[in-house]
Amino acid sequence: MRYLKEHYAHWTLDMTLCYSMDDSWGQHLDLELYTDIQAELDDIKLGVVGDWFGKSPLAGGYGRTLKQWQREPQNLLIFKDHASMLKSIAESTAIRSNGHAWCTADNDGCVGNTLERTRCSSCNDAVIGHRHTAIYQRLYYDLKGLLHCPDIGDGGRQRVERDLIRRRDVLTQLGVPPETLIA
Repeated sequence: MRYLKEHYAHWTLDMTLCYSMDDSWGQHLDLELYTDIQAELDDIKLGVVGDWFGKSPLAGGYGRTLKQWQREPQNLLIFKDHASMLKSIAESTAIRSNGHAWCTADNDGCVGNTLERTRCSSCNDAVIGHRHTAIYQRLYYDLKGLLHCPDIGDGGRQRVERDLIRRRDVLTQLGVPPETLIA
């Protein structure tokens, strides 16, 4: 239901529930709709987790943890095969995209999804992968441009400098050579 609420930009879960009911208003829910959505969501999550366990580096707290966990052979031995490992992780992990990272927080208390998106780089629940590289490169160059604006004040300049460091750290973790980040 939460997925549908966000997908259709409904204000409340009640509104989403109303749309998911059939003509008898609450006597039955459209189970076929839920089954189709769940199957699609499962496929998407499996693909995302499959990307995480590829050769590409990951940034974000959960991304770094996954790569460290993956390096320990005894962790991988608990699964029958690679496919069952991916399926198990995909089924047991909350995965949401916020456009600039994958959020694995299982509650809505994540600050990076709403108030301050730059926090994802150090968040324990974030996975930032190769598909996010272009976003972080663009944000980095945009911040470089803001750094020399005379009207942002000392507080604005400090925030830009802090966010530049966060972006640079993410890009470095993703394998972007630091020399390409110098403007």
